[in-house]
Amino acid sequence: MSQKKSIWLTYAWNDNLDGDVDFTAQELIRAGLEVKLDRWNFTAGKRLWEQIESFIQDPSKSDAWLLYATQASLGSQACKEEFAYALDRALHNRGGEFPVIALFPAPVDTDLVPASIKTRLFVSLTDPDWKERIVAAVQKRQPSIVQPQVEPYALTTHKLGKQYGVERYAIEVRPRAGTWAPFLGAIPLNEKDHVSPVLMHGPARRIPRGGMLSYTGRMISDDGRWWEVFAGNEATPTQSYYILCRKLPSLLFFGVHEGSPQYRVTSDFLISHFA
Repeated sequence: MSQKKSIWLTYAWNDNLDGDVDFTAQELIRAGLEVKLDRWNFTAGKRLWEQIESFIQDPSKSDAWLLYATQASLGSQACKEEFAYALDRALHNRGGEFPVIALFPAPVDTDLVPASIKTRLFVSLTDPDWKERIVAAVQKRQPSIVQPQVEPYALTTHKLGKQYGVERYAIEVRPRAGTWAPFLGAIPLNEKDHVSPVLMHGPARRIPRGGMLSYTGRMISDDGRWWEVFAGNEATPTQSYYILCRKLPSLLFFGVHEGSPQYRVTSDFLISHFA
C-alpha cells in the first residue's frame, strides 16, 4: 500500500477564527492526503521560511506546499515579500517541480499573489473540483474531472418586462447542430390559458419584434394531455424559436413536430437559464 502524500498548509491566524481552514484540512484528509497545518503570525517577528524550513526541505515531511490565500495572509506588501522569499527558498531546495498551490476561499484574486507565484497553481474553493485539483497536483498527475454534459440544444429564458403589471417571458431554443423542422413547442393542456404560448422565429440571441411563420398551427395532442404550437420555419444553430409566455410552464416539450428529436425541460430548468 502506497504511503499517503502529505501537504503543508500555511494560513493566517485570522483565517481560521470560524474553522474555515480546519474544514479545508478535513476535506483534503478525506480526499486521501495527510495535512500538516502551519499557522503564520507575521507580526510575531519570525520569518516564514524559518518556520517552515525544516518541513519543506525534507521530502519525507512534505510533498507539497499549500497557502490559504486571503487578505490576512497576503494583503500587505510585507506579507507578499515574506511569502515570495519563502517560495524562492522552497523551490531552490526542492526544485521547480515542487508543487506550490495558492488556495483562495473566494474567486481567484491575482492582485493578492506575488509575481513569483503567478505561474503556479491557483485553486478556488468556489470550484466544485477544488479537492481533486489539489490532490492531483500533489500526486503530480492530471486532475480527473468529469466535464459536464452539454445538451444538444441551447435554451435561454428571457424576461420581456411587464405588460399590464404581469411579467412576460420568451423561451429561446435552437439546436446546436442539425435542424428542427417543422418545430414543436408543447405545454400541459391545463396551463394553456395562463401560459398562452406564442411562437416567433429569428436570429439566435436576438428576440424578434415581428416576423412571418409558415405552416403554423395549434392543437391538443392526441392523448389530450398537451397544448401544442408548431410552425414550419427551420430552427438551426443560428436561427432560434422564441416561445412567448405570460408565465413559465411547469413542463415544456420542444423539437421536431411529429418527429425527433424532442426534448423536455421543467420550470426549474427554465428558471435556471435566465439570460
